[in-house]
Amino acid sequence: MSTETLTRTVAPRRVGYVAIALALTALAALPGGLLWPEPSGGGETYSYADIQPHRTLWWVLLVALATNLVINVPAQALLTVYLVKARGAAWAAVGGIIMWIGTALYAVGGGLWASAYYFATAPGVDPSVIERVNDDLAHIFGALIPGSLLVAIGTVVQAVGLLRSRAVPRWIPVLWLTIVATFVVPGNGVAGLITAVPMTAASLGTAYYAWKKATV
Repeated sequence: MSTETLTRTVAPRRVGYVAIALALTALAALPGGLLWPEPSGGGETYSYADIQPHRTLWWVLLVALATNLVINVPAQALLTVYLVKARGAAWAAVGGIIMWIGTALYAVGGGLWASAYYFATAPGVDPSVIERVNDDLAHIFGALIPGSLLVAIGTVVQAVGLLRSRAVPRWIPVLWLTIVATFVVPGNGVAGLITAVPMTAASLGTAYYAWKKATV
């Protein structure tokens, strides 16, 4: 088998693996909003009564969502860079770098939040501990919020690259732009599900057209 033939065989396979990873993680994240609990007192933090009865489930949910993000966002960034080869390529590359940095911060922040609440609600721990944790928002959300902002900014930048390149139908980058709505609409309950649907559709569209390009 020649080197050229081997490259033609392996490259589509690798792109296919990344496309599958993007599609599966996008679908896995879809019900995340329905599973995400709503704080009894409103706001962004949770009370002892909110977490303690479900502390293990809370930890698993946060860690699972953070892990899913670590796979999903880099896959999205890689496939977009792969799709955008000429016009808009710089936008795709810069957006991808921003997304990777944001993903790292978000994953670290999600893990810290999960662990802080898990240990603060352990049996025998004074319920007031979680209130002291909630009072220190800078450390609870110090990595999580900047990470989510960077992922959103990077996604918007890559969407501009996709629009400029015309490498995919316009509905895909337009749906990617709906990530901005996630900072306005609550992320839990039915509202969270509604905001997740266009993002999931954009993921599936990006995965399909990247795979299609690789197999042509």
